[in-house]
Amino acid sequence: MKAFLITLALILAIPSATFARDIFKIQVGRDYDRYSNKELRRRVWELERAVAQLQDQVFQLAMDKGHSSTADWTCHIQSFSKTHVASGRTKASAIAQVLKKCSDATSSVHCAERDVVCSNE
Repeated sequence: MKAFLITLALILAIPSATFARDIFKIQVGRDYDRYSNKELRRRVWELERAVAQLQDQVFQLAMDKGHSSTADWTCHIQSFSKTHVASGRTKASAIAQVLKKCSDATSSVHCAERDVVCSNE
């Protein structure tokens, strides 16, 4: 038991980024009564690695989601009393998309970048 606790302490001390390189797949066991103590320790180790990897991915997704909501841009332009709206991750991509929508609906002559209004709220 002491060796297991020492091993567990070493595992927890290793940064989770170490595990990011490999993808760990959990295999569901059938008969836990027949596993040896060594096999059970190996399975716990594999579960800990998989959980650490999953946790890193969840945190990354949460951070990306929080970041993207503040980085999205929406732009609009009016041409012949019609408003064209487009969004993008960057201001430049939103401008390009709204200008394309405008020129597809009318003509690029009537869609000038100086007339585009953007916000990231």
